[in-house]
Amino acid sequence: MKFKKSLAIILCVMMLATVLAGCGSNPTENQGEDSPTKNYILRLGTDAVGGTANTALEAMSAVVNQNTDMKTSTVVTTGAVEIINLINSGELEGGYAGTINLIQALNGEAPFSGKVPMEAMCQGFGFVSWMLPVITTADKNINSYEDLVGKTVAFPQQGSASAEVMKILFECYGIYDKVNIEYFGWSDGWEALKDGRVDAACGSWANGIAASGIVELCTTRDLVILPMSEEVGKMLGECNDGIAYQGMTSENDSSIPEGEVRYAARNSGVVIFNAKVSEDAVYAFTKACIDNVDALGNISQDLKVLKDYMSSVCVESIPFHPGAAKALKEAGLWEDRFIVYGE
Repeated sequence: MKFKKSLAIILCVMMLATVLAGCGSNPTENQGEDSPTKNYILRLGTDAVGGTANTALEAMSAVVNQNTDMKTSTVVTTGAVEIINLINSGELEGGYAGTINLIQALNGEAPFSGKVPMEAMCQGFGFVSWMLPVITTADKNINSYEDLVGKTVAFPQQGSASAEVMKILFECYGIYDKVNIEYFGWSDGWEALKDGRVDAACGSWANGIAASGIVELCTTRDLVILPMSEEVGKMLGECNDGIAYQGMTSENDSSIPEGEVRYAARNSGVVIFNAKVSEDAVYAFTKACIDNVDALGNISQDLKVLKDYMSSVCVESIPFHPGAAKALKEAGLWEDRFIVYGE
């Protein structure tokens, strides 16, 4: 009887362990006491709470913590410029950066005080693309960038990557010094446009989806997305190859006539790491995100299409971290136009 009772207890424990394993996380392979990433700590910088990059990095951190034996934590910062500087100083291992910021840092351009070595900002993978058209409302009778001369335009927060993109865009059109620029938070800028306090504003479509503030604006005003020429789009890339341009259609916004394309400036968000960070750690981080896209998408809708952006929005002149490159190659997401740090 004692033998049967002991056997029953053992069987129950085995069944419980099986159930818990099925309900818990699914750690990456090759983890154990001798795992090279066991308890490895990654401190990751994000932008302000509620921002696209903040939500994305928080989601990635949660998924990596659940599915690997590493420990990650997020640190809220003022944005990509501070993050790059903190990675360079060793206070962070990685974080978010806008593609425009990577080129500014590499060249030592403002808002950076000097050149940042590329080993301090190796690319991991891209996760978001922001289309940044200038928007206005039909009652303003503004139909081109040239029509903005003498008008008041809401730029995003001063010092932000998007504000830098707008500055370069307006310089390419030769109107930067001919418009009245006021700086707002995203929602405040669109609210100012709705109330008539400004004549136009910078719009934002993350991974092709309009920000909620723009959707709300459209409920009371007829939106106009100003058309940017392809010529100016190419000029943007010549000024900073972290800036691209992308066509918007009626699928992005119903204000665009069916069959018509409106080009907009584009800045993208990438995860970056210091080259000194363990290759195994960056590999495990990247692989966990690739393998758990559904879980990431449940946290942030922008990440549902993560695989479409992991390589496509990255910058050719900035190398990838070897660990990230390995994971992307294994997943069939690598593009041969990129380079790997140290190779």
